[in-house]
Amino acid sequence: MKKVLITVSILIVTAIAGLFFYLGAPFDAEESPYIHLDPPEDVVRTIYNSEADHYTTFLEKSADTNGEYTLLEIDLEPGGENGPHFHGQFSETFTAIEGPVGVHVNGEDHYLNDGESITADIGDIHYFFNDGAERARFQVKIEPGSPGFEKGLYILYGLINDGKAEEGLPKNSLHTAVFVSYSDTRAPGVLRLVNPIFTRLGGRAQRTGIESELVEKYYFSMTEEQAESR
Repeated sequence: MKKVLITVSILIVTAIAGLFFYLGAPFDAEESPYIHLDPPEDVVRTIYNSEADHYTTFLEKSADTNGEYTLLEIDLEPGGENGPHFHGQFSETFTAIEGPVGVHVNGEDHYLNDGESITADIGDIHYFFNDGAERARFQVKIEPGSPGFEKGLYILYGLINDGKAEEGLPKNSLHTAVFVSYSDTRAPGVLRLVNPIFTRLGGRAQRTGIESELVEKYYFSMTEEQAESR
């Protein structure tokens, strides 16, 4: 039995090593020509998620605050939520504008009424939700500011609106990898095992031009003029 376990362990490690070798180097934010670029002045600040029927407005981007924070406002539909995740580079402070707004942090649900706030620090597993009968509106302050998160959200909403995503995630694994690499979004629990794989997939997307394609199509093309013509 012991020999079988050793053999299985060796096969698993070999398979993982082979996968990592096939995928190549991980995503490198410093090598990206896009992730840290300041947003064009005419890029729209309100984006719409057609699958979930909610709006996100960037009140202040990282470029507006000299990198101190990103401030966005979300108009969330009844029953709306995002999935459990954590970030390794920034915290998020949620403040209810028209509540109640639900925010789950590290295993506990919090219901915020107007003006109330809660912070998910770096590494905290969290998600927001609206289990009420009316739309809810709240702000999210990201500290420090994250131009990658900002662009990642444009990309994700664009893919959703084009029918290239399902249940909030892109259908194409390389598209997902670009989103998670840009937005510093990481899966919790046992799914942590896939985080290094998506980092490597992000590197593959970076080297094969998929990163460029997504940023150009879903971020830099989202100008006010083009939005009005749609």
